[in-house]
Amino acid sequence: MTKKNTELESGKIKISEDVYATIVTIAALETKGIHHMSSTFNDGVNTFFRRKSDHEGVKISFNDEGAISVTLYVCIQYGYRIPDVALRLQEHIKTALVSYTEIEVQTIDVVVQDIIFDDLVTPSQS
Repeated sequence: MTKKNTELESGKIKISEDVYATIVTIAALETKGIHHMSSTFNDGVNTFFRRKSDHEGVKISFNDEGAISVTLYVCIQYGYRIPDVALRLQEHIKTALVSYTEIEVQTIDVVVQDIIFDDLVTPSQS
């Protein structure tokens, strides 16, 4: 599960995939316009078997050189321009990953699965 190893004179530092997923989740939820992370099919299967993950909507993978690739499944608040939110999200996550772990980021893919209409009043509620 750990892919990023840093060799020091006194030993190695290994960072778990869960740590990367936690950093990504926190950075995503701090991004303006993101309502919440969305679940994927695998998240649903894990929930069915009572293995709920704290990192719902985040998929992490690594290439042969140890660079990280992230896929995010998100729901965006209504009223935000989707390309702007996605770009801001990618920049925020890359900055967080590099500053906390110094890992090379290969890709950050954003999958918008829904738009959330929280504050809209429907005619039947007036």
